[in-house]
Amino acid sequence: MKFYRFFALLILLMFAATAIAQSKLTITGRVSSADSNESLAGANVLIEGTSLGAQTNSDGRFRLPALPPGSYRITASFIGYSQKTVRVDLRQNQQLDIVLSQTVLSGPMVTVVATQARERVSPVTFTSLQKQDIEARYTVQDIPEIVADMPSTTFYSEGGHGLGYNYLSIRGFGQRRISVLINGVPQNDPEDHNVYWVDFPDLTANVQSIQVQRGAGNAFYGPAAIGGSINIQTNYFSPNRQFKASFGRGAFNTEKASLSYNTGLLADRFVLYGRVSNLKTDGYRQNAWIDFRSYFAGLAYYGARSNVRLQFYGGPIKDGLAYLGVPKSYNDNDSLRRTNFLSARERENFNQPHFELLHEIKFSTKVRLNTSAFFIRGYGFFDYDGSWGTPEYYRLTPDFGFAASEIPADALIRAYVDNRQVGWLPQLTWQHGKGELVVGAELRRHRSLHWGRLQEGSNLPAGVAGDDGRRYYEYRGGKDIASLYMREVFNLRSNLIVSADVQYAYKRYKLYDEAFLQTDFAVPYHFLNPRLGVNLNVSESINLYGNLSRTSREPRLKNLYDAAEASTPADWGAVLPQFDLNPDGSFNFETPLVKPEKLNNIELGFGYRSERFSGSMNGYYMDFRDEIIRKGGLDRFGQPITGNAEQTLHAGLELTGRWQLLPQLALSGNALISKNELKSYSVFEDGTTPTVLDGNTIAGFPNTLANLRLTYAWQGVYASLLLKHVGKQYTDNFENDENSVDAYQVVNFSLRYDLERLGLRGLILQASLNNVLNKKYLAHGEGSDFFPAATRNGFVSLQYALDR
Repeated sequence: MKFYRFFALLILLMFAATAIAQSKLTITGRVSSADSNESLAGANVLIEGTSLGAQTNSDGRFRLPALPPGSYRITASFIGYSQKTVRVDLRQNQQLDIVLSQTVLSGPMVTVVATQARERVSPVTFTSLQKQDIEARYTVQDIPEIVADMPSTTFYSEGGHGLGYNYLSIRGFGQRRISVLINGVPQNDPEDHNVYWVDFPDLTANVQSIQVQRGAGNAFYGPAAIGGSINIQTNYFSPNRQFKASFGRGAFNTEKASLSYNTGLLADRFVLYGRVSNLKTDGYRQNAWIDFRSYFAGLAYYGARSNVRLQFYGGPIKDGLAYLGVPKSYNDNDSLRRTNFLSARERENFNQPHFELLHEIKFSTKVRLNTSAFFIRGYGFFDYDGSWGTPEYYRLTPDFGFAASEIPADALIRAYVDNRQVGWLPQLTWQHGKGELVVGAELRRHRSLHWGRLQEGSNLPAGVAGDDGRRYYEYRGGKDIASLYMREVFNLRSNLIVSADVQYAYKRYKLYDEAFLQTDFAVPYHFLNPRLGVNLNVSESINLYGNLSRTSREPRLKNLYDAAEASTPADWGAVLPQFDLNPDGSFNFETPLVKPEKLNNIELGFGYRSERFSGSMNGYYMDFRDEIIRKGGLDRFGQPITGNAEQTLHAGLELTGRWQLLPQLALSGNALISKNELKSYSVFEDGTTPTVLDGNTIAGFPNTLANLRLTYAWQGVYASLLLKHVGKQYTDNFENDENSVDAYQVVNFSLRYDLERLGLRGLILQASLNNVLNKKYLAHGEGSDFFPAATRNGFVSLQYALDR
């Protein structure tokens, strides 16, 4: 019932907002092109120093929220045009005609069409966060925490403090089923499907916008979007010279220092940019420390018809591992909840640089070609306890020329990985009289090396441990991806838009050069993913949309064969390739036991917007076949062991709203009510007798989520109070209350103050306070392992910016 009281409060406050909002003076107008006098639909019009703004309609017209009398700076911007700012002395209702000039400084538009949904055009459910709000909220936290108050979205941190290993979910689906794109480049690990945010330290400092799409989404390439997709755009390099320096400190000895420099326009064509950062913390849980270096460098070329961006970003990371949770009973104890069962020796050292080349060429006003080429390399190791192993597990038996009788208590395993991925993403866009046609391709090649050895251990045989020690497992992995897609956005009428697209995807796993067992195989997958949607703009205030999508996703490579664990003793449960057997007892590598996931997704939505209010309501129905779900156990790294469920169901209702109570004050909120259940699934707990779980709630899916945010933004001050609710979620599929994360509510606060009004030009003070009420709550669980969130904690930073 706590959720329903929370939900009732959300609705009550939203209605109260409209009741207390007072009518003031209004600013309306039109944004047009200086070259053609054509209206610019979708231009952004913002009131500087506030969170107020509007977007132009199909006629290029806008209406800003009501304002009290005063002086204001109004900024209009549109991709491909110079930004323009006008000063308004508002004493009566005013109408503005803002004319923008085309410029070569448009910034490459790659991914804008490919993955970005458009309001009242794209028939998908999405929410966007723009640079203004990102800057106002960001201090030190990773992207999962930045977007965690978006509809149906939540996150947790292994270390409890929002830094390091963070995991995001949308509609309850974990990030293995969320497609993450940065500048249109896929970021999910090709073998594992996961997204390791830990490898993007301080990337948020360079983010222009984040769009979270729920359900099958708007992207027609990259990882399968089942729960949703996250489209991240990094900053366009400014034509103005700028220097920034910042330093901050916070709880748990958290420190962040950063320097950046933008050259501004050189020779009327080039811009250079660079940023370096250092981020450290002791962490909330014991030994959950981090020491991150971060960099982002880029070169942009802007021509009359062609734009190019070359970017290089990443950062070497070191951190203490905390992938095991604590018993649920530890939560109420101040010291026990900070327990980390991993020792100080268990740590990670990793580096994942990204190289991107983004290019756009305009053949005409109606035809353009966008291409992205990229290379990603991730390499490093993590050390973890190995005392639990046996000589058989480490292949130290006489069969391998060793006679070890036991494994020492100080044994430490080093697991190493070296991933390399290269890709090319071409896309051709033709804007014709009735809409837009997009055709494109995705070509990616991934290769990896995995090995493990005993790094430390007393009294082990010579040559077994250390930097030159013997590897007890080694193999190479690979994945080839090729896809073709086509999308047509067709205007049946001026207010009726139909979107149809189809993708053919070929994906091929391979595992080869396995030491000891020589289990080499290749598994191809072929998918055809169609999607059909329609958007009806009933009026300037109301729009309706719907879409029907089919999405398919291949299993993880580890679902087919966990080669790193192939030496597991038979009496522990032998780890074998997951394939059918031939009559002679050999494996038939053409018939994997784990099936690809198949999703049919229906979305229906309603949107409304007015001068002071915007809102939406949408429902979804997801018929999931062969969903890969938790079977109940955990692997050695605290990750759930999974298997196919014949049929599952996910359905829900999502609500969003934003009220402008006063020019300075806004109230926004969202809520999710959902049902996530097994329709046909059984497990064999004792190996022979099936336990039928039909009708049970699927582990990891909270049936209720809600957020309520109150924001004050005026004359350089941004203050925001967030109340978040996450409903109960089971940590296994047996609906055992002992194995469940209790519902919780948490309050967070953020503040940003531009000190220019105090005569300190260029200085910005920023602060965040998480878990304001100092609640002890568990944010996530896997079986009987639970991950506590940090108690009250804060961070304060000071930034100096010099613009010329």
